[in-house]
Amino acid sequence: MHIGQILLVTDLADGQKAYPDPDHSYQVQSEDDPSLDTMVAYVERRGDRLIARGHNGHDYAVSGFDRFELRKIRNWLRR
Repeated sequence: MHIGQILLVTDLADGQKAYPDPDHSYQVQSEDDPSLDTMVAYVERRGDRLIARGHNGHDYAVSGFDRFELRKIRNWLRR
């Protein structure tokens, strides 16, 4: 499954992972910490939450209360 296909937490089984869409990357951002700017390796369901694993090795809740923003970025083809 791809991250762009997730509409609800229940779209993933507990422990199931979703990976970035082939033509897109995802970035985790925070309004409270503008210096936070990391790309997402995958999103995993853990209980009633969706957790994004950043390429920096940290986990970020992207659903529920006090969540981080998950931003979709188009990967343009290079010639």
